[in-house]
Amino acid sequence: MAFIKSTSIVTDTAITVPGLSGGTDSKVVRISGINTATNASSTDTTTQLNCVLFKQNGVYYASGVISGLTSLSAGSPYFLTTGGDITSTPPTPTTTTRCLYLGFALNTTDLLFRPGIPISG
Repeated sequence: MAFIKSTSIVTDTAITVPGLSGGTDSKVVRISGINTATNASSTDTTTQLNCVLFKQNGVYYASGVISGLTSLSAGSPYFLTTGGDITSTPPTPTTTTRCLYLGFALNTTDLLFRPGIPISG
């Protein structure tokens, strides 16, 4: 059995992951190599989407409250689209498109980020 040492930092609002680079701010990213992230997409494989992060202002969030977003609809669930964007409209799962729940909007600027399990069609 293998164990992974956590390098996450727990704060009052989020769990962050230091030491990564890559991906675009205000996007959902996934690990693509050693200490490297790339923008996630609903067309990535389920294996690739099993561990996604949200990059905001250069910080990678594994879960928690992400502030500073715009135009969220309070109380609405949010899902991954292509290119790492988020949407309140869930994509229809197919053999090439995954539906990944990311969390819900606490208000118009804050997302409670708690990614689920990617669903294929």
